[in-house]
Parts: sequence; structure tokens; C-alpha cells
Amino acid sequence: MDEWHVLFNSYSFRYRAIKELLATAAKFARVTYMTATPIEREYILEELRHLPTCEIN
Repeated sequence: MDEWHVLFNSYSFRYRAIKELLATAAKFARVTYMTATPIEREYILEELRHLPTCEIN
């Protein structure tokens, strides 16, 4: 999922759609969430905080 920071920006007014998207994504063996927009750890959605992160410079 590219540009995953959009999920955070839309969460407050598209809560149900994003929750369903994340539930569907969790059914796959592998999912990659990526963005070039820096995101502070404190702003990552609670549902995604358990995932490992990787920064590429």
C-alpha cells in the first residue's frame, strides 16, 4: 500500500472504510505499507504500531 500516510489523514472521517481495509490487508501473508512522507511513531495508527518499520535513505 503506497502513500500509507493518507490513511492517517483520512482516519477521522473515513474510519469505517480504513478499519475494513486494514482488516482485509491483515488476511494476507504479506503486506507492505510505504510512503516517502516521514511519520513520527506517535502518529502511526494503533492498528499498525506492532508492525516493524524500515527507513531507506
